[in-house]
Amino acid sequence: MYKFAAASEDESIVFGAARPGYRNIQVDRWIEFMQKQNIERVCCLLPQTQLARYADLLGTYRNVFGLDRVCWAPIEDFQLSDRQTLIEEILPFLAFANQQNEKVVVHCSGGIGRTGHILAAWLVSGRGLSNQDAIAAVRRTGRNPYEAAIVAPLKGRNPWKVAAELNALLNDCRDTKN
Repeated sequence: MYKFAAASEDESIVFGAARPGYRNIQVDRWIEFMQKQNIERVCCLLPQTQLARYADLLGTYRNVFGLDRVCWAPIEDFQLSDRQTLIEEILPFLAFANQQNEKVVVHCSGGIGRTGHILAAWLVSGRGLSNQDAIAAVRRTGRNPYEAAIVAPLKGRNPWKVAAELNALLNDCRDTKN
């Protein structure tokens, strides 16, 4: 349900998922599902344009999970995170959850591309996997960290360049201690 799965088969802290539905009852059901999975933290990747369809998704998350247990790191659909947001906001949030042994769910809209490359970054940074092993592990969970590269031609971008950007971003995750 909600494409909920760990970042890899061996991961016990960081999970990925698709967003909740837009109606309040759908948000409540999503939260209830996550709580039944013992999720204690949420990292929401939805940009403001996607959050606008909700009454107050981030406020609801903060009310349920706590102010310091919600990370909002907006990434536009079919894009990669910028290095600063990933290194200074997302990965420290995930690393702290790991230190506290508190399960965290990362979500975008579909739970595939943006979530996928963030989970791969976590596996590189937090678990020491190689870029290729992290991407392969995430792909086995049904996500695709390369989604931005696949869609790149439709956005007038070179897919090989976007794939290289993902690789460089993952390299940067390895070089930074959280």
